[in-house]
Amino acid sequence: MSKYTKLWNYLKDSCLGTETLTFDEIYGICGASVDDAFMQHKYELEQYGLSVVRVNLRDRTVLFARNASNVRYRR
Repeated sequence: MSKYTKLWNYLKDSCLGTETLTFDEIYGICGASVDDAFMQHKYELEQYGLSVVRVNLRDRTVLFARNASNVRYRR
């Protein structure tokens, strides 16, 4: 179990297409910072049907996306 598992589960349940979270929001969700470890663990997201699209260091945000084959649409 990685220190980002809570974040992955949060995204699995809430991300329907794309979702942008700030570094502070990520820390609030899982208690872990966006650091070098995050860059290594981000590949765990694939098993949840998600991926990291972009990490913006200037704005301190991360853009996540549900893989196209798994997108759920809101009605």
